[in-house]
Amino acid sequence: MKYIQILILLFISCKKDKPNEFNLEVKVNGDYKGYLYLNYDNIKDSSLVTNGKAFFKGSVSYPISASYSTNYISANEKNFYLENEEIETEITISKKKIKEYNIYWITINRITGTKTSILVKDFEDFKQKFSSDKDWQKELYEKLQKIITQNPNHRYSGDLLSEISNDTILSKEQIGQLYNKLNIKSQDPFSIKSIKFKAFPEYKIKVNDSIYDFVLPNKEDDLISTKDFRGQILFIDFWAAWCKPCRAQFPELTIINNDFEEKGVKILGVSIDEKKDDWLKAMGTEKPKWENVIDTEGFAGNLANKYGIFAIPYNILVDEKGKVIANDISLEKLRKVLDSITSGRKTIANTVYN
Repeated sequence: MKYIQILILLFISCKKDKPNEFNLEVKVNGDYKGYLYLNYDNIKDSSLVTNGKAFFKGSVSYPISASYSTNYISANEKNFYLENEEIETEITISKKKIKEYNIYWITINRITGTKTSILVKDFEDFKQKFSSDKDWQKELYEKLQKIITQNPNHRYSGDLLSEISNDTILSKEQIGQLYNKLNIKSQDPFSIKSIKFKAFPEYKIKVNDSIYDFVLPNKEDDLISTKDFRGQILFIDFWAAWCKPCRAQFPELTIINNDFEEKGVKILGVSIDEKKDDWLKAMGTEKPKWENVIDTEGFAGNLANKYGIFAIPYNILVDEKGKVIANDISLEKLRKVLDSITSGRKTIANTVYN
């Protein structure tokens, strides 16, 4: 009898074990034809969309933010969370123009099968119900305080606070108070960095600040320092092999390099690819004529943290003494600024370009 009871307990225990992998079924709305990609934790998995569906299988150590992409330039309206469960999502892929880019816009209409999806839906329902209230700031702060207090280790807590901090609803003091309730070690470093710069903006590099000098290897593994460029105007271009808009700028950057190199202007490309082979392959394809280095720590690294880089392409324009002239300007504006500087119409010391 005892033996039978032990077997029953073992059976129940096994039934309650959490699965060690996820199975993800994706219903795809729209006329998209081709591969759908699932991006998470430095993994990019692919599935051919067949009869309006795609399927993925894998494993994660904890609930982690994920996104979809296509064969072409694409963007997600929002990410979702993978857990080791049976998951179903429904998405719509449509064509959209953002700035000068034609992209495939991916909207997640529905997701079921994960505990995180319940948390997400609860917050979205709350937001829809109360966001028009005159006390919305107070209600939002209290809701976030409850979510984070109950889930300090869950990455959704940090990601949600990061997203909210991009708006101007909460004060930096409120963001800082919520930030201090998170278990920082269990959160996405990118989200933590984003929150930190909103709550404590004094840490972010600004125009007229001296740059944070760094030393990184080029493709020959020679160490290149930003201090090597003192006495010259330096344009630092942050990019990555996987970033199509970054690489789309290379032809125009080549023209700018040709026009201004002899006038004392240098370009330094900084890849944030985490895989050096990807960077080297892209370098072989693009063949940039300016110096390039790589920081394999990526967005989570100290360099991206120092410069407050949350998305690429991103750039910094630096004067001869190592002070920031401009942050994240378009190449069209860069050309105008360089024309102004090199023609002597304006001096760097008393001009701010933003």
